[in-house]
Order: sequence, then structure tokens, then C-alpha cells
Amino acid sequence: MQIDEAFAKLNLVQDFIPPGNSNRPGRRMAPSFITIHNTDNDGHNANAAAHARYQKGADARARQVSWHFTVDDKAVFQSVPTNEVAFHAGSAQGNASSIGVEICMHPEMDVTVAYERAALLVAVIAKRAEIAVPGGVVQHHHWSGKHCPRVLRDRPGGWQQFLDAVAQVHGSLQEVDAPDIEVHDDGHDHGSGETVWTPDRTVTAKRGLRLRAGPGTDFDTLTILAFGAKVKEVGRSGDWAMVQIDPGEGSDGFLHVAFLDPV
Repeated sequence: MQIDEAFAKLNLVQDFIPPGNSNRPGRRMAPSFITIHNTDNDGHNANAAAHARYQKGADARARQVSWHFTVDDKAVFQSVPTNEVAFHAGSAQGNASSIGVEICMHPEMDVTVAYERAALLVAVIAKRAEIAVPGGVVQHHHWSGKHCPRVLRDRPGGWQQFLDAVAQVHGSLQEVDAPDIEVHDDGHDHGSGETVWTPDRTVTAKRGLRLRAGPGTDFDTLTILAFGAKVKEVGRSGDWAMVQIDPGEGSDGFLHVAFLDPV
């Protein structure tokens, strides 16, 4: 199966949590694992779209809970980019190194189709992110000891059957069959344009400023930036700026705006 065919089958909908929300820290991640969950929500119509909507609401922000993908028998909803941390694993190590995939369990769902879609999604993610299969595909239980994904754990041989399905699809995935082309210089400027990283804030705290994992003093300190350090603001959550401390996508953490001045 070609990658483009796989994406078409996934029916992927990107419905991201807004940047700056407390459950989307914006910290960059180079994932080495994919963590599988069940939603533990067997209520009527608790489908992928409903769980994507939930992650943008007040309860998810208050609980600081989030994950990257939700899967059901109809579609896949993506809530967080795969190069950003989400709060799903129940451990700092799991959150910092893995992409979270939640599989729905509402009564209206065609279970067989949903798990086929989930296996396809995991195979595609692993292919794109160069994550080992099956070694890099783990249960939520791996990180926190929680009985999750409980549907797969309760089904005799369920977890191994899921891994086998992922491995089978992963082994069959191929890049799009496309011809090589030669790009001609037609006089148009295709340069880097505005993608150059330019810092726009400088640290004014004389003793340095703590870079936090989230927008508040209750979040872990990631590092301390020295007086005069320059950063780029990419978002705002109240009195906290979401910043990059070097070029890249996403953000590296949060700084209090009281100790930042324009460059």
C-alpha cells in the first residue's frame, strides 16, 4: 500500500488544541514510541470527534490532559502535532518521548473496523517518524502501570494481535510512486523568505529567568536563561509567553512576560 492510499483510508481530520492552552505545552519532541490507549469512555456517541472537542474544553485544560490522535470506525482526529509533547502517558518520560493514540469504545462503534484503522494509523506514524515496529509501540500500562488499553489487555491475545496487524501494514507501506523531476530556474524567487528564525524578546531578569514546562510556577523548570538571552515568542497564555530558544518548530517552554523586553 502506498502512503497516499493509507492516508486516504485513515480519513484524518486535524482539529488541534489551540496553542497556549494549558494542555498543549508546545514543547518540541522527537518521538521514539507510540503509546496506545483506550478512551475508557463507553458512553453513547463518545466518538473520535467528541474526544477531539473535549480536549479543547475547560475540563481538559483544568486536568491538563491531551493526546495526539483519537481513532474510531469512521475517522482519525488529530489534536496535537506529532513533534509536540502531549499529556497522556501518566509519566514525564512517556509524555516526552511518545505519540499518544486513543482508541474509542462507544457502543455504536464497529470495533473491528476501528482497530483496523488504529493499526493503519500506528503503522503510518511509525513509518513517517522512523519508530521501530513492534518495539516502539507500547501500552499506556508501560509508562504508568494503568490497566490501559483495557480492551486490548482484557482480550486474550489482544495486544499481540494488534501488534501483528501493525507490523503487517507497516511492512507493506511504500512511498508514492512518482517520477523524478528537474526544477528549472524560471526567474521566480523560491528562497527562504520569512522562515529565518529571528528572536524578538530578551531576558531582563538579572539573576536569570526560569524556562517552565507550562504557563505557571507549578510547572517544572526546564532550564534557566541568563540575563540578556534572546528568544522568539510564538504564543501567549495569560502572563506567560510560549517561546523558542533556538530555531525549530513548536516551542521550548514558557517565560513570564514581566521579565521579557522587546529586542
